[in-house]
Amino acid sequence: LAVESLAKTVADTTGSLTILHDVSFSVTPGETLAIVGASGSGKSTLLGLLAGLDLPSAGTVRLHGQDLYALDEDQRAALRGRHVGFVFQSFQLVGHLTALENVMLPLELRGETSQVRERAVDMLQRVGLGARLNHYPRTLSGGEQQRVALARAFVASPDFLFADQPCGSLDTGTEEVTPA
Repeated sequence: LAVESLAKTVADTTGSLTILHDVSFSVTPGETLAIVGASGSGKSTLLGLLAGLDLPSAGTVRLHGQDLYALDEDQRAALRGRHVGFVFQSFQLVGHLTALENVMLPLELRGETSQVRERAVDMLQRVGLGARLNHYPRTLSGGEQQRVALARAFVASPDFLFADQPCGSLDTGTEEVTPA
């Protein structure tokens, strides 16, 4: 992952608001990077840009050498599907799908057919939700929903995992569950 001169500015009531300005860094295989800062400092915006979920005002993000913003939206989605897992701060579970179906979804979207259900069940068991496979998000606590989101992000063994406050709704004991 290589980030060069990344910037994000949006219109607001005062004219414009600079969220990110001239951000540059790289992450090599096997390396972990934590982005910390106060609420409203641009962490979620940065993660969205790194995953190609949002468009920057300036700069580039290269994922496996591919400039994300030289791709159209469908091409970015395909690249994400092959290489990226994302845990959203607000979980983004599909409400009409069960926990199991939510975790199976990234594998199915990739066109995988082999052991999809088994892999999803295994991942949900790893995050302590083996007994909640057939429950819908609305029937799960915030911490359980977050664990479903974590399982969904990990199930496809992504090259890159972007996690926006992945333990924010978890208690201390649950944070120690290691799904990989």
